[in-house]
Amino acid sequence: MSAAQAGSALRRIGIGNPLPTFVVGALAYIAALGAALVVLASLFLAALTGGPNDIPSGGTDPLGAPSGPGGGSGASPGDGWRVIVGLLGIPFQLVALGTFGSYGMELDLGFLGSMEAGWRGMPLLITVALTATAFLGARFVQRRWGSGRWSSNGPLGALLWSGVSGFALAAVALLVTRVTAFAFVDDSVGMSMSMHAAGADMFMGTWLLSGLALFLGHLAGSTKPSWWPLVADLAAAPRLALVHALTFAIPVGVMAAAVSAIRMAVDGEVDTALSLFLLLPVWGLTGLGVLVGLGMLLVPVHVTTRGDLGDFGSGQLDEFLWFFDLPWYVWIPMVLFAVLVLLAIPLLWNRDRVIAKDNAMGVIASWIALPVAYFVCSLVLLALVWTSVRVEMGMLGDGAFALALGAWMPLVAFVIGAIVELLARFVAPLVDRFVPGVLLGWFRRSERLRRAETAASNTP
Repeated sequence: MSAAQAGSALRRIGIGNPLPTFVVGALAYIAALGAALVVLASLFLAALTGGPNDIPSGGTDPLGAPSGPGGGSGASPGDGWRVIVGLLGIPFQLVALGTFGSYGMELDLGFLGSMEAGWRGMPLLITVALTATAFLGARFVQRRWGSGRWSSNGPLGALLWSGVSGFALAAVALLVTRVTAFAFVDDSVGMSMSMHAAGADMFMGTWLLSGLALFLGHLAGSTKPSWWPLVADLAAAPRLALVHALTFAIPVGVMAAAVSAIRMAVDGEVDTALSLFLLLPVWGLTGLGVLVGLGMLLVPVHVTTRGDLGDFGSGQLDEFLWFFDLPWYVWIPMVLFAVLVLLAIPLLWNRDRVIAKDNAMGVIASWIALPVAYFVCSLVLLALVWTSVRVEMGMLGDGAFALALGAWMPLVAFVIGAIVELLARFVAPLVDRFVPGVLLGWFRRSERLRRAETAASNTP
């Protein structure tokens, strides 16, 4: 069989050119690095607002090896270059953190003992940059070259090449993250230190996030089959869950930030307010995720600490922080706005919705779409919005800290999705005619266009 015949046979089963998918995967990692630079710049600017720090008497030589007043150092020039490589590799370490990685530090002080520390916390700006670029790029590629000699990738090809592209991206990311580890060795005191975020967790996370985003982008950009209207709600429901979350979290987040800034200004903590503002790329999206959980009113923030670090502190803490633990002038408007959004979102879901009532599959899909979508999206949020820190200091003890949303959030989200569905079916039609189309018509625009194209093609 010739190469042309083999290519034709593969295209017939939906396996086409992998190059566009590979290019999109590479662009997604570049976008993540760009977001990492934004995060790094925000950290640098926030550090500057703290004012100049006292400079110790012992300086640092140009290669990064510490030296005291006497100028002695047991570090070699090669160690200094490893420090420089480690500094240049910080954006790669941040990208690894944004893909479920853990930034670990290992410090060996010889006969004095050793210490290990780890940080898990996803800078969501990087995560969103990676996944959004992969999804939108794959959708564009599928729409632009979904048929013809340059692609011709069906669902099977999209699954295959998205998986391969995600795997290759994860392998490259793992290699670069490990090579750019921050390392330092000083033989004069028997000290060595290594810090990096490379590991199996970031490899699997990068593979999952990029591969899944590429695959879903291909599916979103592909030509829909004739039976698609029966299950269209299953694809639209996650979008509605996202719109619901952002419609609530963004205004509440802006209000909470403004109130906090005013209080800090009144208390004379202008520098702190400025630092928090500059750090928005670091914590902003995570803060929105926490607000989404608190806005469900039955989901708290779970804070746990444990350990015994001697003079550094000891004890255990296991607490839940609820929305009513916020100042009253924050949580009362937040609750009222959460109820208002819950009543408004069904109007968006109802407008221009078509249910195939004569088909069992269509009826079932229409009922389960929202509860399932809210449940799955809350699982994703639960996986993304969390932070943990651990410290092991040998004979001095160990400690850990963790912050996450309540584990029962998916069940609450499932119920909220069911409430939205019920309101959309039985209440929204009664008030739909009073709401201007410009406020609601944008959500199902693609479905309307698809139905119009189908009707036009069926017209003799």
